[in-house]
Amino acid sequence: MMFQRKLLVAAVAGALGAGATGAALAQTTVGNVQIYGRLYPEFTVAKSSGATAGGASSSTLGRAPFAAGAGDLKSRNSVDASNSRIGFRGTENLGGGLSAIWQIETQVALDSGASGMLASRRSFVGLRGGFGTVRLGNMDTVYKDIGDPLGILGISSGNFVSMSNVISSRVPFGTSSAGSFHLRRASSIFYDSPNFGGLQLHAQYGPDEIRTGNLDADLWSVGAVYKRGALEASLAHEIHNDLFAGSNGAPAVANPTAGAGGVHSKDRSTRLMVLYNFASKAKVQVNVATVEYTESGGAAGKFEEYKNNRWSLTWEQQWTGPWRTTVAYGNSSEGSCSLVGGAACTTNGLGGNMLTLGADYSFSRRTKLFLLYAKLNNRDAAQLRNLENVSASQVAPGTDITQYALGIRHDF
Repeated sequence: MMFQRKLLVAAVAGALGAGATGAALAQTTVGNVQIYGRLYPEFTVAKSSGATAGGASSSTLGRAPFAAGAGDLKSRNSVDASNSRIGFRGTENLGGGLSAIWQIETQVALDSGASGMLASRRSFVGLRGGFGTVRLGNMDTVYKDIGDPLGILGISSGNFVSMSNVISSRVPFGTSSAGSFHLRRASSIFYDSPNFGGLQLHAQYGPDEIRTGNLDADLWSVGAVYKRGALEASLAHEIHNDLFAGSNGAPAVANPTAGAGGVHSKDRSTRLMVLYNFASKAKVQVNVATVEYTESGGAAGKFEEYKNNRWSLTWEQQWTGPWRTTVAYGNSSEGSCSLVGGAACTTNGLGGNMLTLGADYSFSRRTKLFLLYAKLNNRDAAQLRNLENVSASQVAPGTDITQYALGIRHDF
């Protein structure tokens, strides 16, 4: 028993910074505690070109273009660890069909060695029984959790190839991340229903714990997943209150965000996902989403509404032997907008798209070598972005971003 306790302490130390210790405990189970994780450092080459130069934005909501020649970023090399992580989880049988469940997951900065906060990723404590499962903690939203089960070679976020960079992250104008629907919500409560013949329901609520003025910046996320044979389908809907994604992204027409005069915002998105596993070892996934950012109570000429449609298509193929490939394409439309009082509002140039290619080679069930490529294209006024080592303010309107990466992935 003393040895087991020492082993667990060493594992926790590994999560907080002693990366080698965490790796050494990769397949260890201590009592009912499972230690798991994923590491995938990569060598990345990134560059951008085509930034819109000078003049006014072609969209009412878009930022003014950078000075001529200032928007394109020179080619740069980096070693990135994406969202590598280590975690600890376990269960306890409480009798009567009731179990306690818990998980603590932490990001591992293999590239920089920077220390991270314990439980920085999906972490919770909950109860599971005949009623379903209730969890409290820091968790991915329902919208994010059920919307992209295939990902890009098993990577669904935290990497430049992720389709979330186009179909569920941020407004396409400005540099604010307030409008992202690809979230992990801290201090939230999450409910999973029992499985009803392949159908499972999910609901999540994240309260506003600091309440400023008369604002209530809470989050609601609900969804349903149906699995039957080779088919998986999901429908999710998420609401963000008083986050002001529209105003934060378009300061030229921004409403006050302190609740003055009864100004409020409500940002919503609905996403449908269908995934099919073919007998030929091919997997095809389709995502279709509508996104709407609205604000009420503003003054004439200020932001009122922006909405657009987004979609992606992903094909993954497992070939004979250790090779696997993927190709994905995502698109975000220009959409439509309105200002308070009916003033003219244009969305010209707010569209964008991204193409992703990838391949990996399996040395074993847990270890793979991978190669990735992505090209993200912004129209004249759009600022969609997927660069890891560049601040949002450095990505100019109209920037086209090209990235390549070679890396190794190990699951434990």
